[in-house]
Amino acid sequence: MTCLASLTLSTQELHALDAGMAIPGLLEEDGFYRCALRGSHFGRHVALVDHLAWDEDPPVLTYWLWWDTAGHTLAHASSCPNCHLPEDHPAGSGCTADTHQCTAKTVITATDRAMLEDLDDAVHQAETDHRCAYQAGHEGEHVSLAQSQDRPDGTSTAWWVTWPVRHTASYRLAVLPECPATGADHNDDGLCLHPEGHPGDHKW
Repeated sequence: MTCLASLTLSTQELHALDAGMAIPGLLEEDGFYRCALRGSHFGRHVALVDHLAWDEDPPVLTYWLWWDTAGHTLAHASSCPNCHLPEDHPAGSGCTADTHQCTAKTVITATDRAMLEDLDDAVHQAETDHRCAYQAGHEGEHVSLAQSQDRPDGTSTAWWVTWPVRHTASYRLAVLPECPATGADHNDDGLCLHPEGHPGDHKW
């Protein structure tokens, strides 16, 4: 499932962005873009601007439109070497590089899924099926991002599904603090994509 977030640029915004591109005329005439990432994800939303890039084998140097509640930016950058998403995209987006991710899965109820989708300022399409976001062989409970609330004032809340190693049906929904580690050179936001105190390496 793809993220539900979308962005509509005004005519003035389209002209301003188009003027800064080496190849003009790539932007959609109606200015409408939907996030290309799958399911629940951390960080800014992103859409591929040059759809001709889909015809080339990755990695592809192309244009990306990034946005969040603070605004939008146009970037000329490389795609992931394994798929047609931005380099260092979140895990769980269907990329072949996700093979090192833990394979544990759980399923939440339709009632819990509806609750997550109805949260104020929710930015993702809530899912019933969840795969652990940690590296394969990690210690402790499994964890998957279930929903993010990004408020106009810049604050956010992350909801997670956690479940024991041996009981996939015994999950819980929890609001957990995000990992405070930062690395500006690693992804668009420079934030680790795991909850605070996670096992293993940071996820950028």
